[in-house]
Amino acid sequence: MPRQLFVALLLLVITPLVMLGWLSANAARQGEQAAKDALAKLLSTQLFTANDEVIGVFEAYADDFDDRLNESSDVIETLQEMRRNHPIVRQGIVIGREGQLVFPTNIDLNGRDGAEIAASLSGIIDSRPPLQHANRTSDRTVMAVKGVAPPEIGQQGFSKGEEPRAFGGDSQFSEVNPPSGWQRWYMGDGAQVLYWVALPGGRFAGILLDRSRWLADLIAVLPDDVAALSGQTQRRTDLTTSEPLNGATIGSIQLVDEAKQVVYRWGDRAAFEQPALAVHVLSEPLASWQLQVHVSESLTPVSSLLPLYFSLGGIGLLVCSVGVYVLSSVRRQIADARSRVNFAGQVSHELRTPLTNIRLYTELAELDLERLDKSPQQQTLVERLQVIDYESRRLQRLVSGVLEMIRPSGKRSGVRYQECRVCELVDQIAQQFAPSFAGAGIELEVQCLIEQTVQIDPDVFELILVNLLSNVEKYVPRQTGADNDSDHAGRCEIHCRLESSCGDKPGQTFVAVTVIDNGPGIARRYAKRIFRPFARIDDSISAPSGTGIGLTIAQRAAERHGGELVLLNSSSKDVRRLGGAGFRLLLATGPV
Repeated sequence: MPRQLFVALLLLVITPLVMLGWLSANAARQGEQAAKDALAKLLSTQLFTANDEVIGVFEAYADDFDDRLNESSDVIETLQEMRRNHPIVRQGIVIGREGQLVFPTNIDLNGRDGAEIAASLSGIIDSRPPLQHANRTSDRTVMAVKGVAPPEIGQQGFSKGEEPRAFGGDSQFSEVNPPSGWQRWYMGDGAQVLYWVALPGGRFAGILLDRSRWLADLIAVLPDDVAALSGQTQRRTDLTTSEPLNGATIGSIQLVDEAKQVVYRWGDRAAFEQPALAVHVLSEPLASWQLQVHVSESLTPVSSLLPLYFSLGGIGLLVCSVGVYVLSSVRRQIADARSRVNFAGQVSHELRTPLTNIRLYTELAELDLERLDKSPQQQTLVERLQVIDYESRRLQRLVSGVLEMIRPSGKRSGVRYQECRVCELVDQIAQQFAPSFAGAGIELEVQCLIEQTVQIDPDVFELILVNLLSNVEKYVPRQTGADNDSDHAGRCEIHCRLESSCGDKPGQTFVAVTVIDNGPGIARRYAKRIFRPFARIDDSISAPSGTGIGLTIAQRAAERHGGELVLLNSSSKDVRRLGGAGFRLLLATGPV
């Protein structure tokens, strides 16, 4: 009891501490995540600013291309001149009204670069964006890629709020801005960018930008590393007229391409070793690129792990305490059970000697009484000696059962094989139960077909058969003299025969004994439970008295003899004929 009280007090103290530590650790994790989310939201403004600067570069390209094409009377000649003199232009493209390629021709595509462009022209033309009338503002992304929703169109084909703009002097398009848009194409060393413009007469002009040039322009408008670290500003080139981008950053930012390769980074170098705190996908035409912001470890909110360690330590202490208590309790129970078993074994062994003497002197007294003259006194003494002999035999069976229970299961030691006549042995056992069966109105029938002698242990055989007949005596309904009806009288049958090659033991001969009755029977679901120690199907007050170890003793004895004891299926012929319970015993003849 003191140990149990100590464990209870320990659990009472540790459990609240464990819960407190767990709640503290959980609250700290939630606070850390909330702080990271707030910081990421704050730093995302830097990503939006950088995104506007990147897109501003392409807006400047579009303005420049529109101005040049607007002033041109010959689009092809203008594209050729732009390719020669404009570093950003890698190749111009013109498509006719029917979608056929007008420019460039095979003559225009020379060298290795021309061959690479020629190989991709067909795919570029087929996947170019559908151009619609739209007003190009600071956000050109709505019409840059095929499948992206275009801006809302008015009844006359212009974007709502759009001001007409002259282009190229053609009357058909002289009053409106031409439809235009961006296209991405993967070729050679990565993503390529094309700018498309709808021309008068249903034609289209495309400009393939030089990747290395626009990469250089992007880097030029983003802060350099020195400026970002010093808090200075990096002025934009003359591509745009917008305000310069402030290079001062918290942490670091890096530009990542479609292959997840870093194109450019600026800010705190140490911060790049940390995971990205916030990610922003660029607008078109670089929608496959990302801007990532990283923050140094000193600025990243980190919750203390002390509450978590405290909670885990408390849980560990709690588990160890429970484990120690359970282990000590189990050891104590095992020790108690071992001492009880040893005591039962010692007492049983001590009882065998006086029981043997009682039976010996009972038999001697019966022999002496047989020499006396017949008289009422002599008959009374004989009957009393028979009661003493019967009860001593029953006590001896109980002692043998106790010794069988404490014997290690599975070991076949202690079996003494003798030449026996099974039929005579069964008749002797049946004679022991004849008086009690007659008093209960139970008819016992024995059918033995074993004529030759066999090698078995008669004590084991008797122990098993006695336990089976004891159950018949307990559970088969008794018939009194007033209601003794032959149709409803109790009945028990014993069938004995020899069997060979039984089960998984070919070549071995077995004594097969079947004991069946017309009692209440045993449901199939209890087939294994009835052989467990102290297990009883009916534990009610009205149930027959018993300890629930008889069948356990019988089964273990059968296994020790190299055999088995099983409950017969209720659908078997013999059990179905009587309507009660049936058991089948197999004992190996001779050492196994």
